[in-house]
Amino acid sequence: MNCEEFLAWMKPLAGRRMPENPEVTDHLRSCPACRQMVALDACLEAGIQQAFTPPRLPAGLAESIDACVDRYADVRQKPDRSGHDPLPSAKPIVTAARKTIL
Repeated sequence: MNCEEFLAWMKPLAGRRMPENPEVTDHLRSCPACRQMVALDACLEAGIQQAFTPPRLPAGLAESIDACVDRYADVRQKPDRSGHDPLPSAKPIVTAARKTIL
């Protein structure tokens, strides 16, 4: 197997695990350029996987937010002179946001 044949063999496998193939194994043993290509492919695939994996929330964050919402859910400022309530209960808004984010 030469480099051109190796690249033709590898192209449809991009991003997937390469199956065992004795010709490929022999070629990779003798060809640093193709070994580097395989390493680059693996590195790119790992980067793509990481980019599309959502970050994990720190342990206890959701519970801390719930506790905070419960603690301050009914806290309100007094209505102004016109009777307008400047800060309605935040619980419905925060609860909806929590469901969306967490």
